[in-house]
Amino acid sequence: MELYVDRDSWLHRLDPRTKLAFTLAGAVLLLLTNSVWLILGWLVAAHAILLSARVPWARLRWVWRVMLPLTVLVPILWPLFYREGATLIALGPVQITGLSLVRGVAVGLRIDALAFVWFVLLFATDQTRLIRGLVRLGLPYSWGLTAAIALRYLPTLQDTYTTVSEAQQARGLVLGRGHLLKAARAQLPILVAVLIGALRATDQLALALQARAYNPRRPRTSYRELRLTPLDGLLLVGIAAFTLAYLGARLALGFGASPVGFGS
Repeated sequence: MELYVDRDSWLHRLDPRTKLAFTLAGAVLLLLTNSVWLILGWLVAAHAILLSARVPWARLRWVWRVMLPLTVLVPILWPLFYREGATLIALGPVQITGLSLVRGVAVGLRIDALAFVWFVLLFATDQTRLIRGLVRLGLPYSWGLTAAIALRYLPTLQDTYTTVSEAQQARGLVLGRGHLLKAARAQLPILVAVLIGALRATDQLALALQARAYNPRRPRTSYRELRLTPLDGLLLVGIAAFTLAYLGARLALGFGASPVGFGS
């Protein structure tokens, strides 16, 4: 599935460096936050930003479906390995405490919030602008081109795998039966075909770059240069101020340190 959602919104028009600054700041602050309520606030804010950019609900549901296993497993497994506070439930050697249960919920929601903060960038920034933004930040152009090609061909490889898998199953290949080793061996005919397809695509891509006289050592130019708008500047100042204030409150006052409240 292509991650980028093509829309004409305020978020899509922002410079990719602004969205990258928001994503990195959000990721750092979320990693320092333990409060369930603050993490829920981050989740609500990420959803509000994406919906204001007219990202369809279907994409948000897709993210939740992808994150569902971790969202469920982390709160279940966390109390089994980390015991904090008074025992709430005792089942033989297994002791579940209320604090560890709340902390497990906080960790699961934090993973979801981190995913949505990153999807603010990925859903609203096409690959070309994202790589150009990284190059403007100092990433070598050859590295940026490699990343752009990798992002471009990941959905292609997924489509190839699906096509080959359906074709092989139509010819009688049985998948998902038997023990783990047998199920893995059943994937070999599909993986071999996908690998051959990937090698052919690599060869065609090399020929295409050679035909266009691509030389990574020569200076590159762009038809449309990235430029920060006044809105980008205002948002960058706001992101920096919010990040510094949040970090100061977290380090000096213990803001968000407790999983059950807002303080330490």
